[in-house]
Amino acid sequence: MKLLDHIYWKQKTSFALPSDCYDSWVAFAVEEGLFRFEIGEHGGEAGFADLVVCPPGIPFIRETITPLTFHYIQFTPENDESLPQPGLLQLSDTKRLSSTYAYLRQLSEDNSPAAREWKQHLIKDLWLPVHMESRAEAGGRKFSEDAMMDEAASVIADRAAEPLSLLELARELGLSPVQFTRRFRAAFQETPSSYLKSLRLAKARLLLKDSELNLARIAERCGYENGFYLSRVFTNSTGMSPAEYRKRHRL
Repeated sequence: MKLLDHIYWKQKTSFALPSDCYDSWVAFAVEEGLFRFEIGEHGGEAGFADLVVCPPGIPFIRETITPLTFHYIQFTPENDESLPQPGLLQLSDTKRLSSTYAYLRQLSEDNSPAAREWKQHLIKDLWLPVHMESRAEAGGRKFSEDAMMDEAASVIADRAAEPLSLLELARELGLSPVQFTRRFRAAFQETPSSYLKSLRLAKARLLLKDSELNLARIAERCGYENGFYLSRVFTNSTGMSPAEYRKRHRL
């Protein structure tokens, strides 16, 4: 990745232009605050530890929700480097991210050749976790510097379709349930149970769309006790029943 421009914006209450179209790739790397965006078919809200990436030639529609502090990064991919995924990219390694942001802030007003070299290095360092985490999460997996929690997340991903006991997993790790939950949340910003549920529901949605299995069989393949329990969890999480979801997402 070759850095073309970097601007540090602090406590921006609104965008001068509600929509813009760039000649190169751009990324908004958020330190504080929230903003709403639309980039083609991608849209949503972004806050700390989020990167919003817009390709050249695509309108970038945006609106601040709260005062926004972010790094504007204009760049171009180099050589055979894979193109970034447009839209929202979320990072788990917030410790490393905060350090990178701190160095970028220090250099934000320095446009000397030496500073530009350091910025180039920092932007590449910012993008490395994006690639590493996207590889780790290709199968629904997470990434953390906490080796024990990294192992725990891998176990949960591998055994999500089984009747997995998080209490037993905590014991296997030598932690109390409270210690496990706190440490997992610190590493991934969510609890082990919410991560397990998200994996199971993702598989349930896939089977509802792409198979003819009934709800009982889908529940078996997603680690739930029965179809009734899956239906209750699914409805509470998505706002619609499995039957309605299947109907809406069938061609």
